[in-house]
Amino acid sequence: MREFIKITAFVLIIIGTLGLLLNEFAWEQSSSRTIIFAVVDFVGLVNLAFAHYGMREKTEA
Repeated sequence: MREFIKITAFVLIIIGTLGLLLNEFAWEQSSSRTIIFAVVDFVGLVNLAFAHYGMREKTEA
């Protein structure tokens, strides 16, 4: 489960970053598209942080 969250986090970060770059240099249309891609990027970062820090592997004593 942890690896799946990490993979989806990286996919969301890639989609968000590419969308922001394309919106800046190619599309130059509405600001709502920028907000959507920024939210996708932020959700990817939150998922990555959750998978890295929130889901620690349990160590058995």
